[in-house]
Amino acid sequence: MLKPLYKDLFDLAGTSGYEHDVRAYMKAFMNRFPSFEVRQDGLGSLFAIKRAKDPKAPVVMIAGHMDEVGLMVVAIKDNGMLHVKNIGGLIGEVFVSQVLNVHTRHGVIKGVIGAIPPHMRKEQNTKLEELLLDIGASSKEEAVSFGVQLGDMVLYDNPFAYTQNKRRVIAKAIDNRYGCGLALETIEYFDKQTLPFTLVAGATVQEEVGLRGAETATNLFAPDIFIALDASPVNDTLDANSLGALGKGFLIRMYDPRNVMHQGLLKLFVDLAKKHDIAYQYFTSKGGTDAAKALDMHAGIPATTIGLPARYIHSTAAMMDLGDLDHARKMLLTLLETFTPDLIRELKEGTYA
Repeated sequence: MLKPLYKDLFDLAGTSGYEHDVRAYMKAFMNRFPSFEVRQDGLGSLFAIKRAKDPKAPVVMIAGHMDEVGLMVVAIKDNGMLHVKNIGGLIGEVFVSQVLNVHTRHGVIKGVIGAIPPHMRKEQNTKLEELLLDIGASSKEEAVSFGVQLGDMVLYDNPFAYTQNKRRVIAKAIDNRYGCGLALETIEYFDKQTLPFTLVAGATVQEEVGLRGAETATNLFAPDIFIALDASPVNDTLDANSLGALGKGFLIRMYDPRNVMHQGLLKLFVDLAKKHDIAYQYFTSKGGTDAAKALDMHAGIPATTIGLPARYIHSTAAMMDLGDLDHARKMLLTLLETFTPDLIRELKEGTYA
C-alpha cells in the first residue's frame, strides 16, 4: 500500500502560484528531522538541507515540484457563469461535464462545465476560453455573493482512489506530488546518516508555467548535481511499442527538447540499476522538467530526472503503478548512497567511465 503522505499530497490543492497548502504540509514534515535545516526561497520553493561536515563538500539537489495544472477564474458573466483560464498545459476536452471546485477565500464551492445535451443537436465547443463554469448562480451579483473573485483557483473534484487490484492508484496530482513525496521520504531516510556531500531535498514552485522555481532555487543552492523527480506521460494503452509503460520501472529520460541526458549520469543510472536489480525504462519526452532549467544555470550543472510513468497526466485525473514508485525510490536512494565527492567531480569533468 502507498504511504499516507502520498495520499495527503495527491489530494491537496495547489496550482502554480497557489502552492501554499502543499508547502505548509511539506514544511511540517521537514521540521520533524533535526539534522536538516529548512529554507524557503523568495518565490516559495522549499528545501531541507543536510550539510556535510566539510564546508567545501559538493552539493546534490533533489527536487520535486509542488504545483499541479489547473484553472483560474478570469471573468464573471452577468448571468453568473464563470470564464476560466488554464494554468499549465491543459486542453478543453478534458473538462466537459466535469465537476470542479472553485477555491474561494471563504471555502470551496462546486460547479460544472456545461455540456450541450445531444437532443439539442448542437456542436460542443471545447476551446477552454469558450467553456463556461456553472456554479448555480443566476447573476454576477449572486456569484460574487458566493465568494467568487477573479483569480480564484479552480481544480477537479477527483479524490485519491486505489484500483481494484490495489497495485495502481488514481489521483488528480500525481504530477507532481510524486516528486514531493519522494523528496520527503529521502529526508526521513537520511536523517540519522552522515553523507560526504551536502544534500538539498524538497520541491520547487511554478514548474508548470515555465520552470520558474527551479531557477530561483538553483540560484540559491548552487548545486553540483541536480536530480528532478517528476511524473511523465506514457502511452502504453494505445501504442504497445511506445517508450514507457506502467509497471515496468522508473524512467531514464534520455532526451527532451531542453535536456539531452548527461552521458555520465546515463551510464551511472544504468550501471546502478543493473547492479541493484532496479527496473528501468528508456524514455524520451516532448516536454521538460526542472532539470532542464538547472542544466544551463551558472557554469552548467549535470542535471537529469528520475521519472515516474503515469497515464493521463495534464488532465483531471492520472494513474500510476506502485511498483514503479518502488523502483524510482530504490534508484534515488541507491544513487545518493553511491555519490562521493570524487564521483561527483568525475561526472562534472566528464571522466566517469
